[in-house]
Amino acid sequence: MRTLNATAVLVVDDDADHAHIARLVLSSLAPTTGVEVVHDAASAIARLAALPRGGVVLIDRRLHGIESFDTVVEMRLRRPDVNVVMLSAALSSIDRAYALACGAVDALEKPASLAGWREALASIVGAGTDAAPRAA
Repeated sequence: MRTLNATAVLVVDDDADHAHIARLVLSSLAPTTGVEVVHDAASAIARLAALPRGGVVLIDRRLHGIESFDTVVEMRLRRPDVNVVMLSAALSSIDRAYALACGAVDALEKPASLAGWREALASIVGAGTDAAPRAA
């Protein structure tokens, strides 16, 4: 994944634990990057206008049992200057290709370890993964 150097990240995940992990990891990698969490597509669309140019949306592939591909399309139509990255616990090559076709800049599987989360999210904020984690 290319480095996005996000100054603000909107995490959209209905799994509170995954959302919390993403927030903690992003905050430790880039303490000056604003990170906001919402848990559904409607809230994500509502918060989209507040993201600065070049902001990043991390969106789970399934929110409350509903695929998020249409939400990615809507986000890109409303804010083509915002980068959308889809995350999923299980991501096939077809799912990844469809996410990219919908306008996501990347689609990644959710990591199983904290080190995996750090590696996956480092490029979003333009941070290396060698920094020590910050205490939460």
